[in-house]
Amino acid sequence: MGGLNQTSSDDPDEVNAHDRALTYGAALGLLFDATCVIDPSLTVLDCDEGFLQSLGLPRDQVVGHPIPELNLTGSVDGEPVTLRHIARLGSWRGHTTLARKDSLELPMDTLLIKSSSDLPRLHLFFRDERGPLSAQVGEVDHQHALAQVGRLSALAEMTSGIAHEMNQPLAAIVNYANGCVSLINQDRAEDEVLVRALTAIADQSRRAAEIIRRMRAFARRSDGQREPFHLTELLKDALDVSAPHRRRVGIEVQCEFGAPNDEIVADGIQIEQVMLHLIRNASDSLAAINRDQPRIIRVTTRELEGSGIESSMIETTVTDSGPPMPEEEEVRLFAPFETTRENGLGLGLVISRSIVEAHGGKLRYLGCSESPPGGPSFCFTLPLRAAPI
Repeated sequence: MGGLNQTSSDDPDEVNAHDRALTYGAALGLLFDATCVIDPSLTVLDCDEGFLQSLGLPRDQVVGHPIPELNLTGSVDGEPVTLRHIARLGSWRGHTTLARKDSLELPMDTLLIKSSSDLPRLHLFFRDERGPLSAQVGEVDHQHALAQVGRLSALAEMTSGIAHEMNQPLAAIVNYANGCVSLINQDRAEDEVLVRALTAIADQSRRAAEIIRRMRAFARRSDGQREPFHLTELLKDALDVSAPHRRRVGIEVQCEFGAPNDEIVADGIQIEQVMLHLIRNASDSLAAINRDQPRIIRVTTRELEGSGIESSMIETTVTDSGPPMPEEEEVRLFAPFETTRENGLGLGLVISRSIVEAHGGKLRYLGCSESPPGGPSFCFTLPLRAAPI
């Protein structure tokens, strides 16, 4: 927006108002198609080129004139929302239609913010719901929703294993508590014995709480925020979530994390989801083989150095000791709704590939591994976090 003057400073490292205005303006340009500022009389005080283009009018017919009719959708305190409500509340986010002089109505995703300065101003930010920005945002929302479906589906499939895992600490707590009561009733309760029993109860309670914490963390909807993570820690968390099912099936996990530099910038929950799906697929395959055959899942990581402008990557490979995948299944691996699992949705690999590609990597099926454990092998790559400047 206009009206910000550059401030002078003797410190060359100080960020001045002009720098901030340029930076914030660039950021807003990535999020919104048009912006304007109005006063309490609804007169347009300033606007950007996007707002002029939306209205199809020159600047001298917009700035200094009443803002075109805005139809706000939604309600506040049971009443249709108005600009007066927004001025009182301080901000509002919703949908509007902006009326042009040629009678065309533009559907807009709108953010309105009351100025924090002493002057009464209302800043309006618009994104054309028919435009490319809204399409991008809608695609991201769709991916997040699809990923959430995948997580809840995975948890539903693991229900029996989770129940079995919870029964162990709960049964131990009951047994220890009953033992304490019995000793007290028989006047045989020694301090040392009671302390050991109560300590065991506390340990088992923490174990049960940790199981619940892991499940709740995995089930919650991702907010899409990307943060720095050590990939190894995310892989370990995914292995913890899948542990109940693996133990029930009798699967041994072998890990070889061979990438000392494993820091990535990612949505941690989504990366765990990719790993969990690959582990689940391998576990289901191994559950179908004879008990006298080894049931092994091997997880490895390694760094792939970049060349030229390409960034370095970290590659994670999941290999199991199961039989080769039938050719007819292999060709349909990444097709939606194709599944051999009894209650599966057939979306796990589709969602996983979408997540990995959105993070700048690739998910591939490698066929049968030539090295132990010698069965089907999947790998996915993710960009390593760049060294700080």
